[in-house]
Amino acid sequence: MALSGILKIGGIVVVTALIGAGGTFGAMVFLNHGAASGPAKPPPPPPLKPTLFAVVDDITVSIPPDTGEPATSYLQFGIQFGTTDPNALLVFAQLQPIIKSDIINLLLNETSHGLQDPQARADLMKNSLDICNEVLSQKANYTPAKPFNAAYITTLVTQD
Repeated sequence: MALSGILKIGGIVVVTALIGAGGTFGAMVFLNHGAASGPAKPPPPPPLKPTLFAVVDDITVSIPPDTGEPATSYLQFGIQFGTTDPNALLVFAQLQPIIKSDIINLLLNETSHGLQDPQARADLMKNSLDICNEVLSQKANYTPAKPFNAAYITTLVTQD
């Protein structure tokens, strides 16, 4: 009886081990069933469009050092406008004299001391960008609206 008892206990241990191993394997297969192919990958982002630049070459104007004074200072100013729309560059080239003229009018309202303020320079970039987009919209009925999305001052020199 001792040998048959040991065989029974051994059989029970083997059967229990096989059931445990089978259950573990079954659980792994069941739980990882969707992971076999992996989670759904998001689609790759669309390729970035290159930024293109439209340039307004250096403009030189006389401005006063302070409000109410005569225009005895000189301002040299250059700016570039960024876009991802190549067609906007073509229209910009055709309308550049109008854009440049409007920017000159904007600059004539500045003072050399006022341009020392970083906020004044930020406003100058924003206002120049607005001028550029408005001219394209009004003079060429350009769509989409606001094809230029950034302005970068490339030259800003004042001389008293």
